[in-house]
Amino acid sequence: MLKTRLTTAAICSAVIIYILSFSPISLFYPLFVTVTTIAIFLSGTEYAALRWNILDGTNNIEQPRPKLKAKHFAVGFSYSFLIITFSLSNVIFASEPQKILIIPITWVFLCFFVAAAFIYRRAHDMHTASNKLLNVIAGFIYLALPAVCLTNLSLIQFEGSYRSAQLYFCLATVFMGDTGAYFIGSKFGKHKLIPKVSPKKSVEGALGGLLFSGLTALILTHLFNLPFPPWFSILVGVSMGIAGQIGDLMESAFKRAGKYKDSGNLLPGHGGILDRIDSLILGVPVAFLFFSLYK
Repeated sequence: MLKTRLTTAAICSAVIIYILSFSPISLFYPLFVTVTTIAIFLSGTEYAALRWNILDGTNNIEQPRPKLKAKHFAVGFSYSFLIITFSLSNVIFASEPQKILIIPITWVFLCFFVAAAFIYRRAHDMHTASNKLLNVIAGFIYLALPAVCLTNLSLIQFEGSYRSAQLYFCLATVFMGDTGAYFIGSKFGKHKLIPKVSPKKSVEGALGGLLFSGLTALILTHLFNLPFPPWFSILVGVSMGIAGQIGDLMESAFKRAGKYKDSGNLLPGHGGILDRIDSLILGVPVAFLFFSLYK
């Protein structure tokens, strides 16, 4: 199990580092969009399975993970394709930015209409059907919108900074926050944070995670030559840390509601894709907001 976990982590890390630092400049954006699209497709599938299996009443006993069905993959595809439509719009309407949202909005409304027709046509219970449709809509905000922020974040470049510095900053700040929360919580955790959602998370761990996020942001600003003053780096890091912890708790609540241990098993040795990116889901939009305002 450990060998599989390490192998998966090494492969994923190598792919990300290659794209961010060594891929040809002309291929960087297409490759980055492709990887992001795949991640959202798979995590969106897991999200749909988590939420819909609960509504279908298939969570009477504790299970390792939700069962994935074709309809869940269809929902995941609808989220991932929004990233493609937005990226294409960035290219097609580069000279007319006011039109960039035309294709993505058209796709979203098409998905709403198709989902409503599919769900209500097969529904035996209107209450359950309505909740399913609302969960589909929520997924666009929960997963697709942060992914669009991430792809746009990849286009931001600060003069004098290293290639993809803003992306390394974002990824490392969130993941180091998770790491800090785990180690500080394991060693010093005494006061439960939200035990009904995640019994193992503690207030001490949460504060430790924020400390790690802030310090990581400060260090990376210096290492990657980003033009931020120290106070701004710490502010961004702590804000991303808070958002990341909320995202982690949200995903834990989804799993606990369905009595599942993991969101899936699509990532060998690590469980589900959603389990690995839950902190980034809210952390990325925060980074995009701060970097866009600074830019």
